[in-house]
Amino acid sequence: MEICQLSGHFFSGIPLQFNYRLRKSARTPRFLTYANGVSCYQTEKTGQDSQNRMFILGMGFVGQFFAEELRNEGWIVSGTCTSMKKRNELQERGLDVLLFDANQPEMGTMNTLKSYTHLLVSVPPIMGIGDPMLQHGELLRSTMIDGNLQWLCYLSSTSVYGDCGGACVDEDFLASPTNEMAKLRLVAEQGWLNLAHDVGIKAHVFRLGVPLTQ
Repeated sequence: MEICQLSGHFFSGIPLQFNYRLRKSARTPRFLTYANGVSCYQTEKTGQDSQNRMFILGMGFVGQFFAEELRNEGWIVSGTCTSMKKRNELQERGLDVLLFDANQPEMGTMNTLKSYTHLLVSVPPIMGIGDPMLQHGELLRSTMIDGNLQWLCYLSSTSVYGDCGGACVDEDFLASPTNEMAKLRLVAEQGWLNLAHDVGIKAHVFRLGVPLTQ
């Protein structure tokens, strides 16, 4: 089983890799490495670190961890949250954060996204709706086509495998979600992969280990 390891073994997930056509060469963050030695797609670094710009949709616990690690690698990082209180807290820590409602994405934030090379999606599905960003597919597609985006990663959950009775699973194991949220996760995975394919950028899905109910 391939494990995506972050610095300090902070958390792990099961990566799915899809080698879609690239508009441009895309650099994968160095701290995303695999335990078995199989690396993410990566090209030789060109130019300055400032050319590596990550936008994180959803600056929750995991998003904040990614942001800190990337900043330590010299990346320019911005992200979104949904409350002024949280935004102020994150900005006090030196993070560049925008207020953003995924249910009603504003053009200002979407235009900001155009200047970034990498996108990390850490926004969970909503019961009865699904992935809130994918409800605005045409807006997302036009933003990606008109911008500089080269790489996309969707953070999903191992809950898509359902109850495996303690068995060891990998990306070839049949997904069989047993609750509504897990089913929505699986649909969201495919939606983001399809979108990346349509606009010709590199796409990854990381299934992070969480309790089955998520």
